[in-house]
Amino acid sequence: MFAKESASERRTVLCADGTAISYQLHRKRVKNINLRIHPDGTVSVSAPLRSSLKTIDDFVLSKSTFIQKSLARFSEKLKWEISEKRYVSGESFYLLGRQLRLQVRQSKRNHIEEDGVYLSLFCKAPDDYAQKKRLVEKFFKQKCAEIFAQLIEKNYPLFQKYGAPFPVLKIRAMTTRWGSCILSKKQITLNSTLIHFPPRCIEYVVIHEFCHFRYPNHSKDFYAFMNVLMPDWKERKRELDETVLM
Repeated sequence: MFAKESASERRTVLCADGTAISYQLHRKRVKNINLRIHPDGTVSVSAPLRSSLKTIDDFVLSKSTFIQKSLARFSEKLKWEISEKRYVSGESFYLLGRQLRLQVRQSKRNHIEEDGVYLSLFCKAPDDYAQKKRLVEKFFKQKCAEIFAQLIEKNYPLFQKYGAPFPVLKIRAMTTRWGSCILSKKQITLNSTLIHFPPRCIEYVVIHEFCHFRYPNHSKDFYAFMNVLMPDWKERKRELDETVLM
């Protein structure tokens, strides 16, 4: 008896070098086995209902080198997330793909300045970790709102002629997606982590989500539309997925 659609199970395969790869298997009505590696380090595989477990495991093993490299890349990315910082002078932060060195200075007024080289953190209590963390997070939150809104306004005319509404922008931290689109709410949500990446990468996500206003799924028509509006979107996506900021 074949597995039912949407049935899910956790599986582990052993690679030739002795390392193990665990993945979540989802049975679906698809023609091919598909692999997805999420930024949080989880691996998921969707497979046809009639595929044997051996066939699926062999597929995962055939992709083991790619999976291990991707997992290592995502693991490296965790090192530069804001939540992992100590907020001391000399640490690196990224804004729109540019590396900024943190300078912590005592001041009568809490504020942050950046000049393309340094991120200068002026604070009343230079040794107060919680205060420094709040100031830096507030700085990047403001930059998200400013930059993301600019990119949406810049690219909206491309979609206005197709009847797309001007979207409501939401910004939040997401572990498995760079962005999402809710048609019923005329809303685009962007991952706050994007603020660390070059504008061309952020713009790719903006265009991707805008395209969903016309094509809700990832159909051939959706990707054809992407190719017309952003011919180099695959290159931008690759840059986004492969960039490691340290």
